[in-house]
Amino acid sequence: MEKFSTEYFHKLANDLKFDLSDEEIEELKKDFVAVEEQVSLFEKVDTDGVEPMVYPFEAPTTFLREDVVSDVLSQEDALKNVKDARMGHVHVPKVVK
Repeated sequence: MEKFSTEYFHKLANDLKFDLSDEEIEELKKDFVAVEEQVSLFEKVDTDGVEPMVYPFEAPTTFLREDVVSDVLSQEDALKNVKDARMGHVHVPKVVK
């Protein structure tokens, strides 16, 4: 069974709420296979003895300042102008079905 089947793309398009023609799906399949082939080249890179990096550059981050604790708004002040606050939280209408 092929990894990127026509059914896979039909289901994906349906989940994302748009339509794809069969021609568009065939193009996507070719593109996905090409990307997968390119990504698979990373598996051939020898990383033995290489330490993991958090950031891709070895330059030190000297431009960051130290955190300074300052006055913080109290929960009561933060909720003072809120239209609907319950149990210390702001309540808003549901926007996602």
